[in-house]
Amino acid sequence: MGFNYSQTREDVMEEISDRIKILRRNEATTYKIPDYLSAEWQRKLIDLTLAAHPDSESARQQAEGSSERSYINELWREKICEWCYQVVDHFDFSREVVAVALAYLDQYLATRTVNRRIFQLAAMTALYLAIKLYEPGKLRMASLIDLSRGYFVADHVSTMEESMLQSLKWRVHPPTPFSFVRDLMRLVSGDLNSRTRHDVHELARFLTELSVCDYWFVTRKPSAMAMAAIINSLELQGPEKVDPRYKIEFLHRCVEVGMDIADDDEIISCYERLREMYIAGGYTPTLEEAVDTDTSGPNGADARIATVSPTNVVDGPMGDGNVSPDEDEDLEASCA
Repeated sequence: MGFNYSQTREDVMEEISDRIKILRRNEATTYKIPDYLSAEWQRKLIDLTLAAHPDSESARQQAEGSSERSYINELWREKICEWCYQVVDHFDFSREVVAVALAYLDQYLATRTVNRRIFQLAAMTALYLAIKLYEPGKLRMASLIDLSRGYFVADHVSTMEESMLQSLKWRVHPPTPFSFVRDLMRLVSGDLNSRTRHDVHELARFLTELSVCDYWFVTRKPSAMAMAAIINSLELQGPEKVDPRYKIEFLHRCVEVGMDIADDDEIISCYERLREMYIAGGYTPTLEEAVDTDTSGPNGADARIATVSPTNVVDGPMGDGNVSPDEDEDLEASCA
């Protein structure tokens, strides 16, 4: 006698609801990230650093405001995020790895002051750690070290990895915007044809990738980003391709699985921010047209075009790769 294992609509909704509930609990507690670049938060970190390392010249300079490298900034983060996308595209890894790596990096930077060298090492280590966990066995440390052009060695990465894991308290499975998109897309009407559903899914994925590089989203909930991405994606397909009633149906189903969208202002602000970024980037209205124009990565809709070798991790706004004695001292102190 056979058994019928097919799920009913109620089974599916309950499963999605349970998953969403867990993800939302995690984003609101364990993996919540503060506005660590704010002057108030940086001052708090400097005071903590001075208390822990009273003999640190770097910390003293930061406290006195006399160091050019007093604070990390949004541009540093944006450039390192773009570099991470280049790396995962070069090695053909899942692009969600970058969202995970940046979550590690943000959580780490919220616990301590760093100079440019520590920031670069932390970013590279966060990416390596995310790849190890989400693309196991696919990247040797030596391959990543090569990208630093001798700026870091394996011992640096290993020491930083241990320091980062301790700061993260070994909590290494952050809910990403795309993890919410995967579940919430199951609430989009099955009446849409497979090609249209694929296009909605891919554009929503792309919008979440845009959000990863923008520091503005660091303090926002991944669930709000995911909702905003899917709503934008449904609308950007155009009314001829996706009837507006499907968006309404999607929102009703989100309420059914426990998304309190009526009282969540973050969804609206994320929706507006993503739409502004999409328009400012000059992206085409639909994914189909975007693919035809052969755009890629965080600067386009599809990310599987052949890429050049990733840019050196020490290039960009952080500096020229020269290491000062103070930075060597800070490297040891920061990873202690």
